Amino acid sequence: MLEQLTIKNVAVIDRLEVSFSCGMSVLTGETGAGKSIIIDSINMILGSRASKELVRRGAEKAEVQAVFSMPEDVRAVLDENDIDTDDDCVIISRRLTSEGKSTARINGTVVTLNLLRDIADMLINIHGQHDNQALLNPSKHIGFLDSYARTSPLVSEYKAHYDRARAISRKLQALETNEHERIERIDLLTYQINEITAAALTDGEEEELLAQRRLLENAEQINMNAERAYVNLYDYPDGQSAYDMISEAVNAVAEIIEVSPELKEAYESISSAMYAVEDAAREIRGFGESVEFDRQALDEIEERLDLINRLKRKYGSTIEEINSFGQRAQAELNEIETSDEQSEKLRIELKEVKELLKDVAANLTAARTKAATALSKEIENALHELNMEKAVFSVSLNPQQYAANGADAVEFVIATNPGEDLKPLVKIASGGELSRVMLAIKSILAKSDGVDTLIFDEIDTGVSGGAAQKIADKLKAIGRDKQVICISHLPQLAAAADNHFLIIKDVEGELASTTLRELDHEGRVHELARIVGGGEAGESYARQMIREDC
Repeated sequence: MLEQLTIKNVAVIDRLEVSFSCGMSVLTGETGAGKSIIIDSINMILGSRASKELVRRGAEKAEVQAVFSMPEDVRAVLDENDIDTDDDCVIISRRLTSEGKSTARINGTVVTLNLLRDIADMLINIHGQHDNQALLNPSKHIGFLDSYARTSPLVSEYKAHYDRARAISRKLQALETNEHERIERIDLLTYQINEITAAALTDGEEEELLAQRRLLENAEQINMNAERAYVNLYDYPDGQSAYDMISEAVNAVAEIIEVSPELKEAYESISSAMYAVEDAAREIRGFGESVEFDRQALDEIEERLDLINRLKRKYGSTIEEINSFGQRAQAELNEIETSDEQSEKLRIELKEVKELLKDVAANLTAARTKAATALSKEIENALHELNMEKAVFSVSLNPQQYAANGADAVEFVIATNPGEDLKPLVKIASGGELSRVMLAIKSILAKSDGVDTLIFDEIDTGVSGGAAQKIADKLKAIGRDKQVICISHLPQLAAAADNHFLIIKDVEGELASTTLRELDHEGRVHELARIVGGGEAGESYARQMIREDC
């Protein structure tokens, strides 16, 4: 049950806080007072898309919070999602910034809009003014029937088989493309595979080739620099090489330590340096002598690099990507070449899935057929209670090709007057009749869907007089078992309410502000009098209506 609703900075609402109780509550008010904004705010906590235009002018953010009592099925879902359930209430909040950023929370935990919708659907059911149009679309009728029949497990099982059958069919069709396309594809893949295989590229090969090319292109300079380094280190004329000079120093220090050993460590250091210079000089000379300009080797490297670049333009930006392309091409070629075998396996699998699909579809049809008979009778009885005493209603069920929801075409048909043939709602029902059909369906589904709170936004559109009174009676009856909240402009509904709230819009300067106030007995009388036309006669009639509904 919805216990409390708080709205801040949503359109014309500055701050609104209201507590609801059980039974039937009605919200009334002047046209333009802000009833639609309250519905928009409730839709926000139900997970509907919210536009930044809802944020009140001058405010940084809009916020809506609703407090519900905790049903056990909701507690189980919250526990599964690690959301706090210590208190016996569910607090849903939604924040929308002026930049359009939206944040949803359940009991303080940030949640996705998908989870918010799943939870909200278990707490509240809202009927907007546009929902009657769903009755004019036969494709929506199967949803009402399935909700009544509780076929959700069967529908889920059917959809799993249906989706699997479609996936197999698509794969089978892809394998069985025309022979010309198949041969062309085999030729292309074979060419690509052969080209990549013949190249025999290895990881790191390109980097190694580039290094070898740099070496060969600079062979002459390397030889010259190596020789120069060798001469300066070890073979400079007149004993002026680094080795000769260090050797002289070694001999000089050796004579010193014969007298005083204090320079022994220095002697060992320069001796090591002498040998290091000798080793380095020999290594440098050996490297220089090993590097030789080889025109043939350079040409071969250039050809290999050119091949790599050609393949990179076709198959990938790196050798790894080229080889990966080749592996994928080989896998596809294998699949095509074995397509006959795979096709046969898929045909067998498709046959098995279709058998399962057929069995589940038959079970689904049987469940729907049984439920259709019962639902037809219940809706017809409810319509009789709603001032459509002569109406005949039926849930028509006809076979169709397998579709996403089964092998059944469901459509609601009605005859509103005696002697008429049953016809689709779109050809028969007026606006007021559609409202009553929808109310009949909602009242029936409310008995079993587990949702404690039902909100009706002008369910009484297009009705008046006796029909309006019947709708009021029906809503009040639903309110004995469920919490019912109605936004209405009809005095009959307002008089029947257990709780009556008045929507008021005040204008101060350039800003309007909508508030909600619960009415006491006299307040209800004045509001009912306003609705019926005002004056002493209106007030007298209002008092009489309230007494009759008490």
